[in-house]
Amino acid sequence: MNNLQNPEPNEFISQIFSWEGKGYEREIEVHPNLWLSIYDIEHYYDSLEKTDEWDHPVQFQVLLAGKEFEELGGQIGEGYTLISGSGVQRAMLMGSLKGRYMGVDIHMPPELLRTFLPAQDGDISPELKFLTKGNDWQTLIYSETTTAIQGVAQQIVNCPYGGMTKLMYLQGKI
Repeated sequence: MNNLQNPEPNEFISQIFSWEGKGYEREIEVHPNLWLSIYDIEHYYDSLEKTDEWDHPVQFQVLLAGKEFEELGGQIGEGYTLISGSGVQRAMLMGSLKGRYMGVDIHMPPELLRTFLPAQDGDISPELKFLTKGNDWQTLIYSETTTAIQGVAQQIVNCPYGGMTKLMYLQGKI
């Protein structure tokens, strides 16, 4: 991807290489260490990519258009959302078909779950502990995309604000 001029101090925009397709990805740091990617890309070709084993943050991904899949049967898009815990991501094959991909992707270190969704003792809420694996294999959940999740993702993509109001709006949606 080619980096473009950044419209706001906490935002980075990249454009896909013209031989791959067309479109962009916007990365916004909406809170320290809380990153939001908004993308609208049309791929000209099918792709298959092998990822290496790596330390993975907590991730939430919603595709409003397109479909991605991985070798173990997981799917994002066409009715499925990804919830990925932190920990070690296995090396795997991931693929996508040519076509349009539009969606949002949220990344954060597991400690932020404690900040945003704490238990009474100040630790990470017990219902979310399974998303924080440390040096163990991460948890991958491919859940059904509800109309509420789709609606919030669409609102994030179409954020009508700029500056501080934009950050507050996106934080609330996340």
